[in-house]
Amino acid sequence: MSKRLSVTLFVWCLAAPAATATAGHGNSGAIITGSFADSCRDFTTHSTKDISYVKLRYASGLVVKHENINGPDWAVDGGPGEEIDSARVKSGTTREEFECAAASTAPTALLEIQTPPIDQTFQHCWEFFGLACDQSSPRTEWTSVGDVPNQGTQPGFFHWGCGGQSHPSLCSFAITFRGIGSSDPDGDIASWSLDFGDGTSVSGAWSSPPAELTHTYVLQPVSGTYCTGVGGAPYLCGVTLTVTDPAGQSDSETLLMAFIDQSPD
Repeated sequence: MSKRLSVTLFVWCLAAPAATATAGHGNSGAIITGSFADSCRDFTTHSTKDISYVKLRYASGLVVKHENINGPDWAVDGGPGEEIDSARVKSGTTREEFECAAASTAPTALLEIQTPPIDQTFQHCWEFFGLACDQSSPRTEWTSVGDVPNQGTQPGFFHWGCGGQSHPSLCSFAITFRGIGSSDPDGDIASWSLDFGDGTSVSGAWSSPPAELTHTYVLQPVSGTYCTGVGGAPYLCGVTLTVTDPAGQSDSETLLMAFIDQSPD
């Protein structure tokens, strides 16, 4: 081999491109971040490369795959009942899994009772150690436990008067309640129950919330009262609404009431 040929081959070897080494994800790898908000209903993700897809697994069991994103950022803003258990994000050859553990907040019960207007007249309702209402008057208002004035340090209660303003035959012992004003910051009340305070109760799933539940109170011949009693007062009915979320957290609100015979002796 001539001296000139040897030099040419040496120069060509120096100029030839070297093989590219790939470490980790290589040229197609990406750094992916993700975060949850609003009790796992919202998810936001960012990648250093375009995102190929995002797969969401919801607490309800639903699985949704979002494809053709073609950008480095993606987000979803969910509502009540759309809590996300986990999210998988793919960008290039990189896949990252993100899980959300929501901090559940307890619900708040709100019990209401249908009454005549609270207008301080004897024909409707007026303040008297709580509220006194005429049983025979049309019940056109919804009154909450918080609307009942306390008796000093003791909680006030409803006095359902009968026979004072009208004939006893016109009195009605059918009382209507509702609990649809109950709430939960997570928006996930699961079930409810309503104890009428006379040994009977009803319950159900929040998909059928407690709206306008009418219960008729019957005088018990043995006890001579309409209720099982509260705090040593056999004439008091303690009507209790309880709401519960999927985590087992619950809240209750109790409304006290009594039926008073106002008929002249």
